[in-house]
Amino acid sequence: MDYLFLFYPILYTVLLIIGLLNYDKIRNSFYLKLFLIFIGYSLLIEILGFLFGFIFRVNNHVIYNSWGLVSHFFYMFFFLSQIKNKPRRKLIKCLIIIYFVFTIVEVSFFTNFLNQFLVKNEIIGSFLIMISVLMYFYELLKSDKILNLKESMFYWIGLGVLLFNVGFIPAYVVAEYISFGVAYRIITLILNLLMAGCFITGFIVSKKEYN
Repeated sequence: MDYLFLFYPILYTVLLIIGLLNYDKIRNSFYLKLFLIFIGYSLLIEILGFLFGFIFRVNNHVIYNSWGLVSHFFYMFFFLSQIKNKPRRKLIKCLIIIYFVFTIVEVSFFTNFLNQFLVKNEIIGSFLIMISVLMYFYELLKSDKILNLKESMFYWIGLGVLLFNVGFIPAYVVAEYISFGVAYRIITLILNLLMAGCFITGFIVSKKEYN
């Protein structure tokens, strides 16, 4: 199943190309441009991960651990930027601080950042991202933006990220503590396709005025 690792660079390349082709729709949004940069960063990580893990056969934990941390912080700040309600903003800011402190403690005392996957960090980070997305969706339901929901790139990003993490957390927990490597890779592949499908749909159907 090692050939699955080659799939992810291809997937992110497709995402980046479609994003660039629809750049005019997001050019007025700082955070959507950051999202496109994040896709480019993810592509770079997947290329490095593939080269070191599959071609050179060396430890690539530090590559994916770095991506995991950047990804968690990125998405929490990304959805925080779309939330206007002060109590909800304070809650997400508190979650970001808690996650930051937990990460420092974990890499300082419990997990070798260079040679081990940050298992607990992945689970907690994904859970906090889910909370951030749900907060964003709740605010959407309370605003006029609900009328043009499907024409907003933010909505499609939120939907993709939420669907991915809802499936990822139980799959990751079971894979780590019960061990079913091949099934986990297939489930993760399906979840990534689902998330990418939401992103691609957003790039295609969203409108500039709602981004």
